[in-house]
Amino acid sequence: MTSIAVVGAAGRTGRIVVEQALAAGHHVTAIARRPGALRPAGPGLTFRAADVLTPGSLQGLLDGHDAVISALGAVGRGPTTVYSAGTAEIVSALRPGARLLVISSAGLGVPAGAGPGARLAARLLHRLMRHTYTDMARMEDLLAAGSLTWTSVRPTRLTDRPATGRPRVCVDATAKVGAQTSRADLAAFLLDAIADPRTFRTVVAVSS
Repeated sequence: MTSIAVVGAAGRTGRIVVEQALAAGHHVTAIARRPGALRPAGPGLTFRAADVLTPGSLQGLLDGHDAVISALGAVGRGPTTVYSAGTAEIVSALRPGARLLVISSAGLGVPAGAGPGARLAARLLHRLMRHTYTDMARMEDLLAAGSLTWTSVRPTRLTDRPATGRPRVCVDATAKVGAQTSRADLAAFLLDAIADPRTFRTVVAVSS
């Protein structure tokens, strides 16, 4: 049994992380700007309201947890600091060496074996998502420069399909994975990776 804080718990992925963590018997603190949007509290679940873009909003809320999972996400394709500023706020509330997992995107990297078509598609996607990817890159740079035991999980295009139970994973995100990732598979991987030392202080590509 693990004590987990989920930041961004009211989002589409965060909700599934909370549900799966509770089903696995973990204690969960669900943190969101509007935690009332989540299901009623039950055994093992605690709600906390916080806006990660407000300095100091997480102080004391993350204490005593074995791991923190950030399911923060930006809305739209415009300029954003949700990933970098939100993660900086999380980092400021954690002790050195604490376990933190964040959600990034497989679109940040191009696998070494990608063909010309895949590379062209990646360039077009980078242009389309440039603001989001720029902020995700800032987030990953922040983590790499710090002292936390972090993992940046890079899923491919997220879907609401059921879990396959067989996620494809590439530690260091150097090889191609699948084109789509169900949020249920992503949530399961995040929970499994908490205690997996192969994922410590690195990026991991994942798909269904």
